[in-house]
Amino acid sequence: MTRLILLNLLSIFFAIPVFSQQAYKHEHPLIYAHQEVIHSKILNEERAINIYLPQSFYEVSEEHTYPVLLLLEDEFFFMVSGVVQHLSAMERMPETVVISLVEDPVVPKLYTNGSDFWPASWKQLPFGEDPDPFTLFIKDELLPHVRSSYRINNFSMIMGLSGTSIYAFHTLIKEPGLFSAHITMASGDILGMGYREGESLIDLVVNEPSTRSKGYLYVASDSSDGRGTAPMILKNIKELERRLAPFRNENFKFISKVFENEGHYDIALPGLQEALNMIFPPELWAADYRDIIKAPGPAMDNLDAYYSQLSNIYGFKILPRAERWNSVRRLSWIGPHLVKEGQLDEGIEVIKRWAEYRPFSSAALIALGQAYEKNADITLAISNLKQAMALAQRNGNDTDFIVKEIQRLEALK
Repeated sequence: MTRLILLNLLSIFFAIPVFSQQAYKHEHPLIYAHQEVIHSKILNEERAINIYLPQSFYEVSEEHTYPVLLLLEDEFFFMVSGVVQHLSAMERMPETVVISLVEDPVVPKLYTNGSDFWPASWKQLPFGEDPDPFTLFIKDELLPHVRSSYRINNFSMIMGLSGTSIYAFHTLIKEPGLFSAHITMASGDILGMGYREGESLIDLVVNEPSTRSKGYLYVASDSSDGRGTAPMILKNIKELERRLAPFRNENFKFISKVFENEGHYDIALPGLQEALNMIFPPELWAADYRDIIKAPGPAMDNLDAYYSQLSNIYGFKILPRAERWNSVRRLSWIGPHLVKEGQLDEGIEVIKRWAEYRPFSSAALIALGQAYEKNADITLAISNLKQAMALAQRNGNDTDFIVKEIQRLEALK
């Protein structure tokens, strides 16, 4: 797993700060991450963000939209982007836009409530201020900007570690509808703190129905923080699990746990994978297309029905994967497979959807042309191959094979 993540991280490159979506549409297909600076009228300052885009972002149709993961700790941007890229490439989760704040979020000032993790003299944390303007920046400027620029949908996740987890908890309690999932790590000490003396975040999460009625909550700390020097951390994690357990259901899923043999920040990698598996369980996402098309009815209808059900669960439109690396769980394998098996009409429908989802793919049009030839429709076969040649020329790809195929079909016709 670690080696695969490293390889994926090496595939991410930073572009120049001023980024043009159209300029990089075909000429620079390996640029998946860049930095932008947003001028916030609400905060009256410049805010820099790093953005990771799915590998297929510039190649798929406009129908494709993406969840967003907002990372409050910029130090982990590459790690998080690599994990997301790997899991989505394996179809263990949807392709997702990752955003990190280059500067720390504004967190509320909390009472420590006698926390044994911080100096005993600290009645309140020495940092923190009014977070409301920062929340308005997130709601009214940051998310609308990335939504309009990068086709993000309404499924959003927020992730904080250690001190920045304060803001993740704050949005859960004060803005429960802003994010669909809240991920906090190295946050066991934060759980016992509160806006008022004697009131803990555990109380607020458990007692407020809106925070435990729908969504995903992941809370984790490592055992080294909570043994000996700060046993309250383990107590808080266990208390949250005990008090939230009665509310766990299909609409509200949560994990509250302690990692053994990990460091304070080391839990970021195993914790992230576990959190994403909770939000996007493999039994839902690792769909075997071959099994789906075996059901009664047309293959494409069966695939659409499966992903329609998945879309209903998450509240955004999820489409079958057109292309994937080294897997049969993709339209670009299923379509030609059906054609090879003699199911021409069904195969053609699947390949047509592949071409629809990948409008810049000459391979999809070549496959469609070959399918039409097997279906004895030479005119449509030639038409699709000519479109494939135009795309191949536009993308700077070799066209010799396509030219020979067109000549062969013209002679046959």
